[in-house]
Amino acid sequence: MHVRPRRVVFATLAASSLLLLSACDGGSASADKKDNKGAPSAPSVPASLSAEQAEQALVAPGDLPAGWKLEANTGLDKSQGADDDMVTGAKPLCAPVTAVLNSGRLEADYKANAQEVFTKKGDRTTVAQDVSGYPRAQAERAMTGLRTAVEQCGTFTGKQAGKKATVTVKKTAEQPKYGDDSLRYTVKVVQGDLQMDFDMGTVRSHGAITTVLNNYPDHGDRGMEAFTKALSKAAEKLGAAAAKTA
Repeated sequence: MHVRPRRVVFATLAASSLLLLSACDGGSASADKKDNKGAPSAPSVPASLSAEQAEQALVAPGDLPAGWKLEANTGLDKSQGADDDMVTGAKPLCAPVTAVLNSGRLEADYKANAQEVFTKKGDRTTVAQDVSGYPRAQAERAMTGLRTAVEQCGTFTGKQAGKKATVTVKKTAEQPKYGDDSLRYTVKVVQGDLQMDFDMGTVRSHGAITTVLNNYPDHGDRGMEAFTKALSKAAEKLGAAAAKTA
């Protein structure tokens, strides 16, 4: 699986926003908004996950079994600099599956995003996570689209590096309940002599969505223990972060 340097502008933008708000406030208690009766107004609830909250929803190295290492400054998104690895041309019904494979996200119009990749020492197994924030209605529609694709697409075709690629998606028998909505599934991509296999889990809490992906080779540790632990912890952290949003 291709990994690319992860953008780190989110933290910088968040800090700049805080400084701007402080400057506008002026540090005065009179800046607190009041309603028409003179009582302080209730603080507004953010409509979607912030960049900082997205980072808080990422699993930590200590959440995985021993032997797994965080690959610094890497992510899942193949939309920049890895066009040959992307699966394109899927019919609209099945597009949510290829969208999450290509970028880690279900929707391109996200409000915040964070990603990370773990590898196991001495092996080629990869466990990765994406966290994305949206308004809740958008996230609900995205999860519905993914569930429909997983349950109805079965095997479909697209293109990878200009050649035909066959994608098989299957809902797993075991479906742990996480967050407001969750789905576990497997994906297989075959292009010529190349085959890629993935265990995947996607969880929604409020308007936040996280996907954990396990890309494993033909031999060696499949990484199922790490994947299962990462998915459970990701759901827990996502719920805590999303609780601060609408």
